[in-house]
Amino acid sequence: MLGLQSHNEDLEKDKTSQNYLGKGMEQVAKKLGVAHEEIQRLTDELQVKEKEQCKLDSALKKAQLEIDKLKENLVKQKENDAADLQKAKEHNQRLDEEILALRNRVRSLDSEKKVLGEMVERLKGEVCESQDNKQLEDHSPGKTVGGEQREQILKMSHEKNEMFESEWSKEREREKQLASGLDTAEKALKAESEYPSSGDKLKYNQQGEVQQLHQNLHRLQILCNSAENELRYERGKNLDLKQHNSLLQEENIKIKIELKHAQQKLLESTKMCSSLTAECKQCQQKIKELELEVLKQTQSIKSQNNLQEKLAQEKSKVADAEEKILDLQRKLEHAHKVCLTDTCISEKQQLEEKIKVATENEAKVKQQYQEEQQKRKLLYQNIDELHRQVRTLQDKENLLEMTCSQQQSRIQQQEALLKQLQNEKRKYDEDVKSNQELSEKLSKLQQEKEALREEYLRLLKLLNVHVRNYNEKHQQHKIKLQKVKYRLTNEVELRDKRINEFEDEIGILQHKIEKEKAIQDQITAQNDTLLLEKRKLQEQVIEQEQLIHSNKWTISSIQSRVLYMDKENKQLQENSLRLTQQIGFLERIIRSIHIRRGENLKEFPVPKWWHRGKLASLPATKKRKEIYSTEVCTCNNAELQHEDESVPKATEKWKHSEQMETTISDILESEVVNEILPLSNSSFSGKGLVESFVSLQETDDIKSKEAMASSKSPEKSPENLVCSQNSEAGYINVTSLKETHGIQEQDQKSEL
Repeated sequence: MLGLQSHNEDLEKDKTSQNYLGKGMEQVAKKLGVAHEEIQRLTDELQVKEKEQCKLDSALKKAQLEIDKLKENLVKQKENDAADLQKAKEHNQRLDEEILALRNRVRSLDSEKKVLGEMVERLKGEVCESQDNKQLEDHSPGKTVGGEQREQILKMSHEKNEMFESEWSKEREREKQLASGLDTAEKALKAESEYPSSGDKLKYNQQGEVQQLHQNLHRLQILCNSAENELRYERGKNLDLKQHNSLLQEENIKIKIELKHAQQKLLESTKMCSSLTAECKQCQQKIKELELEVLKQTQSIKSQNNLQEKLAQEKSKVADAEEKILDLQRKLEHAHKVCLTDTCISEKQQLEEKIKVATENEAKVKQQYQEEQQKRKLLYQNIDELHRQVRTLQDKENLLEMTCSQQQSRIQQQEALLKQLQNEKRKYDEDVKSNQELSEKLSKLQQEKEALREEYLRLLKLLNVHVRNYNEKHQQHKIKLQKVKYRLTNEVELRDKRINEFEDEIGILQHKIEKEKAIQDQITAQNDTLLLEKRKLQEQVIEQEQLIHSNKWTISSIQSRVLYMDKENKQLQENSLRLTQQIGFLERIIRSIHIRRGENLKEFPVPKWWHRGKLASLPATKKRKEIYSTEVCTCNNAELQHEDESVPKATEKWKHSEQMETTISDILESEVVNEILPLSNSSFSGKGLVESFVSLQETDDIKSKEAMASSKSPEKSPENLVCSQNSEAGYINVTSLKETHGIQEQDQKSEL
């Protein structure tokens, strides 16, 4: 009956162990399913992000195309501006050339003035001679008629000369022609003085003089018209220059306003840079503080490691004590076989009390170790938080550095723009100065012109005086001059017609000039609109550049996230592969364990007395490793019941079976450890080992209870001692596994 009960219990334990393994496999399968779902989710997210990235790339391409178009427009506008500047420069050069021509003309007028002064002196001398001749003519009555005619001719010439006084000093040819007319008049006077009786010659000479005067007047009119046209043209140019100067002044004011805005932006950017530098310094101080905290935590970790070493030393001491206890137990067994005396019982009780004290000390040490582990976990959490803070601060520093670099580049661009604007301003100031100098020169020339006119009027007055004196001598020419008047009237009519034609042409030209001015006004308005459009385009370019920078930042962040997700996917795939390998390896180990069980059952029969002991209450994880020991103990118990005399033989068999069991269990444990150790990096192996440690702690509790029961029942000492030895040997092996796993966890955390 006892054998059947023990067999049933073994079957139940096997079933429970199989159920436990099945649950573990189901959990592993669930975790694998969750991992696959996460992998699918991550792949979907990656696809979505790739699509978004494609959209962003297309948007970037469009933005780049627009930017290229805007750049081309800007280049065209710059070329147009350069062409306008070249035109303005050419216009200024033309003005300079015209000013030089005016200067040369003024110099020529000065030379002509000198020539006229010489001519006036000659005329004075001739007038004196004519007065002397007049006195002689007063004595001769036949010469009065010729003098009156001469006076009339001189009056007509004087009137005609007064009509063109304002324009007489402008051209050389006019003065030369007048000089030639005076020469002819002198010749005529000389001829009259030489030949007083020859009236036909005088008439002929007077007609020639009138024709020459008429030609001179016609030429003077042409020259006056040309001079008026030139003056109008110069006035129009001056108006154009004034308009151009006003436009340049407006542009200068706008440029100054833009410079002020740029300076304000520079001040704001400098303030931002100073604030960013202060924030960087604060971040660096925080980093230093965090580094100090990390050093403190490393020191605490070192102290914990020292405590762990002390714990390991204490554990080794406990193991030595347990070995001594085993030796004492063996001695007690030998003494109990020799004789069961009271002294042995008292020593046994003392030894049991020592064992209790050792177990209590061990429990205290375990509690301390657990507390230290909890503290260490808290410290690791704090370290992780500090690392995160350091990373965030580093990211902030990188962002601040990028913003600083961007602002520095903007500042450099603005400085370059300022330099360009300053150069343009200098050029504009130089142009303004040159225009002012030209205007001053023009005013000086006008003053000189007015002075020359005054001198010319003075000379004309002197000429009038001399001509009046001369007219008194030539009154005889009045009759002939009347005939000349008729001719002159006809010529005057022709001249008036020509003047009307010229006035019509002047009106047409003025109309054309007005049209040109209207066209120029339209061009200036178009230039203003183009400038406004240029500014708007520049603002759009700046906004698009800012959008491009922001898009680049988003793309870089998305790419970093994608890389991070790829790494996580790779890690999850590696973990899934490792888990599948672990499952296959564990299945192989289970099969090998079942095969070895069958071989051990065939070689050694199962004793029944072992099931009465301590292993009936052990969990499934412990039974896997100690099934063979239970079977051997049951066989030995049956033999002891039937054959009391064959105790030494049974003890020898038990020892042999114990040695075999320990060797098999050591081999299995070493194989399991060698297979579990390389899997310590995976996320699943740690959880399985923790569950096995919980089951081992339950076995420790059961062992302490059985030790209490064995102290109460000393009659069953040999069997219980044998069972306790086997269980303690298994416990030592499992604790060694615990220690190895704890060391592996510490290595992993230190690597992190």
